[in-house]
Amino acid sequence: MKLNAIILTALAGFALTACTSAPTIPQIQAGALQEIENVGVHPETTQNKAQLNKFADKCVIEFTGQLESGKVVEQWTFKGLTLISAGTATFAQDGTSTATAFDLYAPEVQKNFLALRNNFAKEALEQCD
Repeated sequence: MKLNAIILTALAGFALTACTSAPTIPQIQAGALQEIENVGVHPETTQNKAQLNKFADKCVIEFTGQLESGKVVEQWTFKGLTLISAGTATFAQDGTSTATAFDLYAPEVQKNFLALRNNFAKEALEQCD
């Protein structure tokens, strides 16, 4: 019986030491600032929504919508009025998918970004400056 108590105490001590000395894993600090539905932007979709997310050093708009041929997901990463990256993925009903990175300097891409961005409240966008 004494041996069991000693072993149990030792195992508990090791477990406690392991838990308190384990390295911490950094977490991405992100949060949804605002979500909107039925956004009137290109491409025309049904059942669409856009969510503005705040990260430590940037914001990301994730736009999702239903196309006739499947689902589309766009991500627009920016700080202030500066577009950092943008792209789209389309998931067809037949199970195939395609992904495309947008040309950040193309006038049509800039126009679509600003149109999408302008759907969000001024107070939410101010946190992205």
